[in-house]
Amino acid sequence: MGYEVFISFRGPDTRSSITSYLYDRLTNIGIDTFRDDEEIRKGREIWPEIREAIRGSKISIPIFSKNYAWSTWCLDEAAEMVDCAKSRSQIILPIFYKIPPAQVKKQTESFEEAFKKHADKVDPETIRKWRDALESCALLGGYESNTIANGNEAALVRKVVFDVKRELKKAYLHVPDVLIQVEDDVQNVLSLLDCDSDSEDTGMVALFGLGGIGKTTLAKIVYNQLCDRFEACAFLGDVREKTERMGLPSLQMQLILQLKKERVNLINEDEGINFIQGNFRNDKVLILLDDISNKSQLEYLGGKSEYFGPGSRIIVTTRDPDILKGRKVYYHKVVGMPGDLGLRLFSKHAFGLDYPRAPFVDLSKEIVKTTGGLPLAIVTIASFLSEEEEDIWKSKLEALRKMPENEVVMKLMISYDALTPDQKQIFLDIACFFIGEDKDVAFCLWNDLKLNPALQVPVLQRKSLVNIFEDDDRIWMHQQLRDMGRAIVKRENDSQPERSIRLWKHRKPSGVLEWEMDEEHLRITLEPLQILTVTNSDLKQHPNLRYLHMKGVNISGDFNDCLVELRYLRWAEAPPKFTVTHLNPKNLVILDLSGSDIKSGWVGWKHFKGAAHSLKVLNLSKCSGLSKTPDLSIFPRLERLILVDCMSLTEIGSSIGHLSMLVSLNIEDNLALKLPKELSRLKNLRELMLHNSPFIFRVPVSGEFLQRVRFLSSPCCESSTTPMVLPEEGLRMPITFLRDYLLEEFPISLRRLQELRQDSPSYRQWSRRHPEEAKDDAIHMEELCQLQETGNHVPENPAPIRPPCRIAILEDHFLYFYCRSHPPPRPLMWALDAYTLLMRVSTRLAAAFAY
Repeated sequence: MGYEVFISFRGPDTRSSITSYLYDRLTNIGIDTFRDDEEIRKGREIWPEIREAIRGSKISIPIFSKNYAWSTWCLDEAAEMVDCAKSRSQIILPIFYKIPPAQVKKQTESFEEAFKKHADKVDPETIRKWRDALESCALLGGYESNTIANGNEAALVRKVVFDVKRELKKAYLHVPDVLIQVEDDVQNVLSLLDCDSDSEDTGMVALFGLGGIGKTTLAKIVYNQLCDRFEACAFLGDVREKTERMGLPSLQMQLILQLKKERVNLINEDEGINFIQGNFRNDKVLILLDDISNKSQLEYLGGKSEYFGPGSRIIVTTRDPDILKGRKVYYHKVVGMPGDLGLRLFSKHAFGLDYPRAPFVDLSKEIVKTTGGLPLAIVTIASFLSEEEEDIWKSKLEALRKMPENEVVMKLMISYDALTPDQKQIFLDIACFFIGEDKDVAFCLWNDLKLNPALQVPVLQRKSLVNIFEDDDRIWMHQQLRDMGRAIVKRENDSQPERSIRLWKHRKPSGVLEWEMDEEHLRITLEPLQILTVTNSDLKQHPNLRYLHMKGVNISGDFNDCLVELRYLRWAEAPPKFTVTHLNPKNLVILDLSGSDIKSGWVGWKHFKGAAHSLKVLNLSKCSGLSKTPDLSIFPRLERLILVDCMSLTEIGSSIGHLSMLVSLNIEDNLALKLPKELSRLKNLRELMLHNSPFIFRVPVSGEFLQRVRFLSSPCCESSTTPMVLPEEGLRMPITFLRDYLLEEFPISLRRLQELRQDSPSYRQWSRRHPEEAKDDAIHMEELCQLQETGNHVPENPAPIRPPCRIAILEDHFLYFYCRSHPPPRPLMWALDAYTLLMRVSTRLAAAFAY
């Protein structure tokens, strides 16, 4: 692991001016930046860490100033940067601060004086290397502060940050490893985009075709090939689904964040499109909008050429090319895969090979023919058949042959029909309600229903029916499978409405509420300025209802014997007042009131007391009027509390201390929130998420608290000064936040850790494959053990270390050994895998901690 940017500077010249401003701007937009400073250096023993930080960086920024050459540290850094540029293709962006590049190139004036002094103490070869490095940097051009915006340092920093963002381009999209060779299609789309032309128009290309045909995969491949050529890039996936679930303003905020690296809060889509129009007219951008389903999505997500700068390009995927009529658009129709590639894709998912195993060769070829070349159908059917006998293959082939060629859903139903009842229920729940949702939240519900999700969800994954994103544990399902699932539920409700367990969209002609399910709507959603009240009579006809989504809906009446089986209620934009009696959802597991106009004294809380012994998840995110949490003690079995982006929230009440079963607390994106001391009483808490909550400077915890927590996400909080015992499982911390706070001492026996890892299967496998590295690893681990046990450097430096070695376990399984006041001569960073395997990699301790 390494930094993205390394800044080299002469402290007395620029520390409090351009260096500070540049560093703050880079870190504020999420760019991991190392800022070297003479004040943290304690001698040459720190040089290995500085060198590793340079080598691990993608971009180096030397800030050449009047006294830069007087520092041998700075000169060593410049030489290392040039070496990395030659050997590692590292990018150097030099800044010439109040001096001309010629002074650096020719080493005149103050640079000449500095070299005369160095000549008395430094060997000629090092002097030559320094001079060559300075000349090489000067020849790169870079930024001259005196000539950019008439010496305006703010303008200079903006220019540098813009170029850094462009060079880093953290925009590459994941493309499934499915062996799809689409070179002809890629070249055709690139030709239509015509990025090499001199035209200043904003070009748009639409990829259209059947669902599951591979439009998104093709678009991602093109996007990845082009993104380095643009000043900013953005990808919005599943626009159709996310518009329904989140609304257009939320998608606009994602678009702005990706293009501008800034977070904005939007009230409505008109405010969003005005922001887009006003901020990107001069920017050359690349945008990929995936699965556009109507004209308003295109309109409000920037689908007009005048919104963006000259040379911008927009790629759209859609099933319906007619929605693009009236615009200057080039079209590319995506068709099915040719037979040979389809067979390879099928074989990969059925056998894990490039070609079918005997005796399945002929069967595989015939099955692929029935799919019409649709990758989704190929993958889904192959995944289903991978564990079946030959007789099942023959039976399914006959069934496929009887289906019309374009009936994709019928072919996908083969996999669904083979599921167990529990697996079908989970599949339909995901299709209707849980796409994009946190896996752990859904598991709470399914566990309550005794569906055993830990066993059933992996089966759905193996059959390629659902996917769980590893980076954030969100649930994903292909749009075509989602639509199939919703169609199944609609048919079930049409045939037996009294047995409905899932309700969607409303229609209310002539004052009568009618429930309907279709492929386009998920929630009970109000039109603008419309007022809808749901009464007890509307819901009594659905006694088995388990899942209910409402948005902007009022409720009224006597709800006795209503919603008795309800497990999941999402009531977005719930009103501040409503009048009901006998509302008793005694089996409610998940209550989601996100985006509602409620406060701590909300009238609704008393009506949910009936869920005291069942409620496990409470989501109050984006409740902008909530200044203090309600009395949480009424939900003693609560396991997950979500309070993300509550703009007015300043206090979590002391009643949180009664939530003895709370496992996860998410209070990210809260601007004025502080934590109560009762937090330390939460004996089962394992996740504490505080990211973007800038006023949480301290977690009021005991040593036992952080011994229990397994995941802590915070850029700005400190731990208690109480010494903490590190559990053997380790404490997970996001690596990106390492620089911003210190962890206190973690006393742990490295001998014990060494024993644990030597017993792990992964360590034994690694050591067999890398015997020389394993030998070297053992030597260094022994040195660290002795260092911890004796407090001394061994064997190079016998000077004692006070205090003894400290340890922090981080999110990406990285383990740091460090001492605050006197770092060891060879401080090491080790990678820690799931089996406590330790392997020596690199280090960047000088930047990670202030000594």
